[in-house]
This record gives sequence, structure tokens and C-alpha cells, in this order.
Amino acid sequence: MTNLKIFPTTNKGRLPGRLPALIALFVLLLSACAPVRPNKGEPVSQGFADSLMQEWVDNSELISSVQGLARVEVKAPMTSINGGQVLIAEKPDRLRAETLNPFGMPLVSLTASAGQLGVLLTAQNLYYTGAATPENLQQFAHIPLNVPDLVSLLLYQPPLIEAWKVAAYVLKDGGWLVVRYATLQRQELVFNQSRQLVEVSYFKNNDLLVKAKYAKFMEQGAFYPALLTLDLPEKYATISLEFSDVETNGQLRPGVFDVKPPVGAKVVYLPK
Repeated sequence: MTNLKIFPTTNKGRLPGRLPALIALFVLLLSACAPVRPNKGEPVSQGFADSLMQEWVDNSELISSVQGLARVEVKAPMTSINGGQVLIAEKPDRLRAETLNPFGMPLVSLTASAGQLGVLLTAQNLYYTGAATPENLQQFAHIPLNVPDLVSLLLYQPPLIEAWKVAAYVLKDGGWLVVRYATLQRQELVFNQSRQLVEVSYFKNNDLLVKAKYAKFMEQGAFYPALLTLDLPEKYATISLEFSDVETNGQLRPGVFDVKPPVGAKVVYLPK
């Protein structure tokens, strides 16, 4: 998978709408067996499905930014990461992630804004800069997504594909499944019995490209999940991030998303 933009999306706004949406991450090796699919039961009405989707849209669109301290794990072939991270994301395409050493000091600082990427390796005083492409982001964050889609996923606003058909079903294990169909793509959204969106999967030609799972919803304040897990079958990886301390729509420090090298750092330009 290169990025979520392989799915045509609707215009941002009310349904139908493209919902706007960790870095350095986490993952459990995926099993060689096929991914577990929702246990689908009887169909439900289009009106009920629309109400589920609209309730999620209404709640998630209240979130414009998120910042906090998280524990990230990444396990994939040739990669294993487990550590603390300061993470800040803001609509539509601004991101900052700092990987911390055991003493809480930044080892790597990554910033993306307005299509530009900057990465400081503190110990080497090296600063990498260039376009915020999925390829450049993956070098440092191990996630083959573009920044707007990654931000959307972090803000509990995973993009919706441009669908020509929508179907919905009761799940035998509880909750509901909404399926959105495009020409060669399909998107499956799972809602729990509390009507919370807990899983969204993207398929192309029936192959799973990425699955995002949300859990540990905050009991106070914004309707936000403290745990995000990404399954990336093509990379044989699962990425998960859990906030231990998180704030939504909080005041952000001025210049926190500035993409520029610190004084004295050696600058390395990334491929265009």
C-alpha cells in the first residue's frame, strides 16, 4: 500500500463527506492466515445506517487537534520499536512526533506541515528535509501513508471512499457493520453496541490494504479513543499507539509545526 489516496474520497463536510483524520509506531506481526472478518447477520435499513454514520461524523468533527504522551510499539519484519512519544496532530496536515529516550529526552523530532517534512536526529545533529510524501514519511515513521490521511486517522476521522452503494448489517457478536462500495474498492466500518466507530477497513480487489481499530474511549471531554491500532498486511505489520496523557482541541505552542532546521545542524535534502 502506498497511501489511502488510492481511494477516491468525497468532499469534506456533511455526509456524504470526506472526513479529515503517531508516528513512529507499533506493531504485532500479522498472522499468515486471512484477517478475521466481522460476523455479519441480517441487513438493517439505510436510515439506521445513515444515523450511525451521522452520529460518528457529528462527534468526530468536533476534534480539530490532539496532543499528548503515548506509548508506541512497532513490530514488523526487520523492525521492532517500543518507546515513548510526544505526539501532536492538527487538521488538515500538521503533525509533530518526538521519539523519547528512557530519560524523556528527544532522540528524533519529526514535523510535517503544508506538504513539507523535517526530521531532526538529535545525537547526530542531522536535519532531513523535503516533501512530505508517503515514501519520505515511511523512512522515519514506518507508516506508508501521506500526512493528511495519517492525521485523519489520528483524529478519529478516517477518510471515506467515494461510494456508489452502501449496505448495513447487524453483527452477530453485537454492533453493526456499514459497507461502502466503489468500483474496485470497498470500505467496512464497524460500530459497537454503544454506536461508537471501533474499526474501519479499506479493501482493493478484495485485498485488505489497511485496517484501523479504535478503543479505550475517553470518559470525560471529547469523544476520542486513547488507543489506535493499524494493521498493514502488505508490510506484515500492525501499528498501535496508546495515549497515557492526551488532550483534544488544546492550545498548541506557537511554531510547533514549523519545518526548518535548527541553527548549526547539517541539512540533508530528501528526494522529491
